[in-house]
Amino acid sequence: MLAVALLAAWIVLALGVALVVGAGIRVADRRAPFTDHLAGLPAELTVDDVLGARVTQPSR
Repeated sequence: MLAVALLAAWIVLALGVALVVGAGIRVADRRAPFTDHLAGLPAELTVDDVLGARVTQPSR
């Protein structure tokens, strides 16, 4: 009986935390400007931007 009560409490707590986190994400998404791109990255990120800066590989 105690295990069932603990499991139910755990599920209710997890659902509450999920709702709070989801609401926080929703509020942050509404406040974020739509034209803002990630800091330090070009507005139009292409494959060439990612692969252009090659890292030197050590020789064996």
